[in-house]
Amino acid sequence: MNPYNWQSHHPRVEIPRAEAGEVTETLRRGGSAVALGGRGMGKSVFLRQLKEELERSSDLRALLVAGPPMELSARACLGQLAAVLGVPAAGVRGSSQLLEAYFAGDVPGRLVLLFDEFDRYADVRGLASAGRAFFNDLELTRRDLDGLGVLAAGSLAVFTFRDSLGSGFLSRADRLVLRPFDREQVAALAAPLLARQTPSSAEVLDALYLASGGHPALTTYGLGALWSLASPTERDVAGLFLEFQDKNRDFLLDFQLSFADPRLSEAPQRVWDLVRRSDGEVSQADLLAACSVSGDDLWLDAADVLDLLQAAGLVRVAGSKRGNPVLVSPIAGILTLPTVASPAPGLRERLRGDLVALLSRLHASSADFFRPGAGGEGKRLVPESVFAGFLAMGFELLGWKVEREAQSVAGRTDVRLARNGSRERAVVEVKIWGRHDYQEVHRQVASYWSADTVAGAVVMLTDKEIPDWPETYERKCLDQAASPVVLELPVESPVQAAWITTGKSADGVTMDVDHLLLRLARGRS
Repeated sequence: MNPYNWQSHHPRVEIPRAEAGEVTETLRRGGSAVALGGRGMGKSVFLRQLKEELERSSDLRALLVAGPPMELSARACLGQLAAVLGVPAAGVRGSSQLLEAYFAGDVPGRLVLLFDEFDRYADVRGLASAGRAFFNDLELTRRDLDGLGVLAAGSLAVFTFRDSLGSGFLSRADRLVLRPFDREQVAALAAPLLARQTPSSAEVLDALYLASGGHPALTTYGLGALWSLASPTERDVAGLFLEFQDKNRDFLLDFQLSFADPRLSEAPQRVWDLVRRSDGEVSQADLLAACSVSGDDLWLDAADVLDLLQAAGLVRVAGSKRGNPVLVSPIAGILTLPTVASPAPGLRERLRGDLVALLSRLHASSADFFRPGAGGEGKRLVPESVFAGFLAMGFELLGWKVEREAQSVAGRTDVRLARNGSRERAVVEVKIWGRHDYQEVHRQVASYWSADTVAGAVVMLTDKEIPDWPETYERKCLDQAASPVVLELPVESPVQAAWITTGKSADGVTMDVDHLLLRLARGRS
């Protein structure tokens, strides 16, 4: 039976969240905290794991409030809390009476209340008085009563509450950001899949990590979809996440609103756009300008917005958010790939424009494309097939049709593309400098060329500092090509060098091939 269900709050397969250890001591001491997590980031599972961790202490009980009552009123919230505590609600006027009644019973001396769906206590249309009254009252009780800790989990509406509550609950609560799974956590979650008779290859796991971005819901979805495939490939991973984009548009809308609701503030979307245009660094001046949006109903500073983007699983921040520049880069994945195609009219020019855009995004997320080396070796770039699958997914999002079984007499090309129902085709080959037959890449593309192929590209990748790499590439790889001409690329492009070559295929067909060099860095820790 398939053990992966991305739509459940009670998965059969789960992994510990390190964030639980960060907050347990605060709650044991009677403190308060807020867990910030976007749509699908595993807030409900995290709260259940936190409850289990807290109750390892014999003198502490943790109680979970799954969400606000259907009728959001202060009295209804008190009634629900009374039911969770197991004490009478009749005649009760505040949470202090409920907690006094609870501790008067035969119960442990410490209690932690965990509130899920915190966003639903705050109405984004400004009618948050019931939630405000309930949590203000509960905060006063927590401060006056020894042995009571409180944690609430939510997303953008956490900041709506902050603006409403002023110096109440959130002003004293520790902020905890739930982050996406890292490569090791994805591998641990995939253990049942990897243990099957036809285990997935390391390349498929790489592709899953890079397509999902480690987003918990997307990772679980991917594992569930792969479960039914006897021998999944990197191409299968790209395809199933594209199906997710088509079939689960409401989830993606909720995901967007969990960190960037234009009814409240345009700052998160502006900062997200800024990060996507940058190459790993954003100045404090640019962040300030992006957050200084007149007319917003909700005030968010740069640190707030970066926390929101991290909690959504979109960015990774290295070092301090107060640094200048801030080291922030998008996490690789289907949620962060570009979706606006090049406006160029011709297929050849559109291929070039879209490929340059995809390589810019790939470069911005460079660190995600390294896997730990075997036998204690340092990190190594993932295999060429994983890069090809990632680019294929990106091309599909930009409106191309990717032929997943593109076969020719010479073998399988990495990516074969069509556009808008046209019979014209484009081919893209991905190579890593120094691996396999990298010096033969131009001849390899020529062998894939056919009568309907009108455009081609070679992407050559490296993680090494290679002296005079463009000159070396031109000498080793382009001496096979006819008259390479240097391509002019946008100033902001991370592509280190580019050429266009014109020549003949093995069948005598004229072919134009772009060659692009891109160096990837391991990133900062």
